[in-house]
Amino acid sequence: MIIGAQASPDGLSLAILDDNRRVLARSRFDSSLAWDINTNVDAAAAEIVSAVKTCCSALSSGVEAREDPWLSISILCVGTTALDHGGAEAEAAFRSALQKLLPPGLQLMVYHSAAVALASGTGGPLVGCVLLVGQDTSRAYGAVADRRTASSSGWGPVFSDGGCAYALASLRLGPILLLVVLLVVLVNADVGMRALAAVSRAQDGRGADTLLVSAVWARGHSSIHSRVAGVASLAPVVLECAARGDTVADALLRHAVGELLRAVKSVAGRLGLDKSRLPFNLVLAGPMLSEGSLFMQYLLDVLKDGVPTADVIYPQGDGAEAAAWLALWLLNPQLPLPPVRRGL
Repeated sequence: MIIGAQASPDGLSLAILDDNRRVLARSRFDSSLAWDINTNVDAAAAEIVSAVKTCCSALSSGVEAREDPWLSISILCVGTTALDHGGAEAEAAFRSALQKLLPPGLQLMVYHSAAVALASGTGGPLVGCVLLVGQDTSRAYGAVADRRTASSSGWGPVFSDGGCAYALASLRLGPILLLVVLLVVLVNADVGMRALAAVSRAQDGRGADTLLVSAVWARGHSSIHSRVAGVASLAPVVLECAARGDTVADALLRHAVGELLRAVKSVAGRLGLDKSRLPFNLVLAGPMLSEGSLFMQYLLDVLKDGVPTADVIYPQGDGAEAAAWLALWLLNPQLPLPPVRRGL
């Protein structure tokens, strides 16, 4: 049996599947952890393992008394937002903390949230591209058959990722807040902007490793968390006003989808997806991408023109189930897949 887990600020969800993709059990747990780059890996590992054991106990009535459901799990695949910005070092630390608490024979896989979001649309294969748009961040991520990957945006509210709810709403915060921002920039422009440039180069592999990565991320999350939530909550207002014909709100939506298109084109270009005449899967995921919304309509329009070989598909399951699908595909790429949910 395979268990998939998704750990995010929304909580911890798990799904146990058999080798034929049949769901045997589901569980969801609240979490006190932030599930970001600053989350203590030992605390995160302990919470995940505790949740896995609880989920496995739900299978007790369906197995023989001599069998221990916890020991019957062959693979645990975890997808988490805690790995979205930390790179290989964060992944290694997270994996090590988990492995210490797992039975020796259990195979462990760990992935960031964008990889699991891609699998949620493809049914498991980590091939294609995903555009993940949430409240405080947006990210394009892609992977191809030879295991090359690329990503664009996804830096979070500190960098105001284009197209997310926070960025969409913060484009029109008014002259007073704009004046405050300008004053801060004028006072701290040289050091601050150089620091952000160093962080982005380190994360993208273009510059030296630096403690600034975790320091800037920590400061961003601790100082603007409440402001981000408040600003992001204005995004539905922008959508509503645009739907009612407001030209300013409409311009904001079109700017936002333009930013998202640039992120997708960046990933597709680096992976060579745009140079092939063959279509590639593009999964549209995240709370901002509601099917049938005006925002989604505008996004589909620009994608059709800007990335004509993109074959738009939508998620088919939640993150926990998608993590299990990903594990099953890695074990057996020839395993039959369910039909995808196509868009364009």
